[in-house]
Amino acid sequence: MEIKSLKVLIIGCGQLGFSIVKHADLHTFKFYGFSRSLKKSPPSIEMYQVDILRNEAMDVIKSIKPEIIVYAVSADSPSVESYQNHYVTGLKKTYEAILELDQFEHLFFISSTRVYGQKTTKILSELDVAEPSDYGGEALMEAEMIARQLKEKATVLRLSGIYGPNRMRMIQLAESSPGNWPATNNWSNRIHEEDAARFIVFLMKKIAMKESLEPLYLVTDGVPTKQYDVLRWIRKRLQLSTDTIEVPIVEGGKQLQSVLLDQTGFSLKYPDFTYGYAAMID
Repeated sequence: MEIKSLKVLIIGCGQLGFSIVKHADLHTFKFYGFSRSLKKSPPSIEMYQVDILRNEAMDVIKSIKPEIIVYAVSADSPSVESYQNHYVTGLKKTYEAILELDQFEHLFFISSTRVYGQKTTKILSELDVAEPSDYGGEALMEAEMIARQLKEKATVLRLSGIYGPNRMRMIQLAESSPGNWPATNNWSNRIHEEDAARFIVFLMKKIAMKESLEPLYLVTDGVPTKQYDVLRWIRKRLQLSTDTIEVPIVEGGKQLQSVLLDQTGFSLKYPDFTYGYAAMID
């Protein structure tokens, strides 16, 4: 079938947004981006210095007339107010603008696995009810409810910890003194930035082909790993000693696995952390 070209607006367009553009077919999608501050961006995206919390943002959305919106805004501080503003208020304003777009097709809301606040040894998936345990998780859940008002025209994507070439925190921690490492050995979950971007593009193609999507996908590599296992593996890859490192007991964190992502037939390029960090280190 012939696929018509769609305009895609990425609100909160940073590293993930640029990666989406990089992996998309530019014959199928024309990209626009909102950012609070203009960064160096690919020539294949038209960037606007727009704060979604300001009233003029709505006018710009309506002038672009996007068929797809990716809402990828992040809080600019760890405060309650910042989470409420950037996830809840910002998405509410976006939702109101969408209601005035005649040709609108789909909203992707980039949420987080922070919504899973429950303490359990069970492996959690999209099929489990999320129980936020802090203000950040609660704000994300409230925003998810706003997105779901669009019914089949919205998909929530709960991303686990994003890592990749421009996200070096774990490598920097691994090569530092183990005295700087966390005091507890929590479970951790992650997704490579490239795989997250490729999956979003994969879903956008389905929208272009008039295929239906699930209302929620958990975007994680499906291999929950103890934090110290990741740090020790990275340290060995860096050819640094791990002989004297004392490993604390496993305490806290959560184990996550996506059921619905696997059912789409999408293949991860980095199916666990060893693939991703090896590519970053070697």
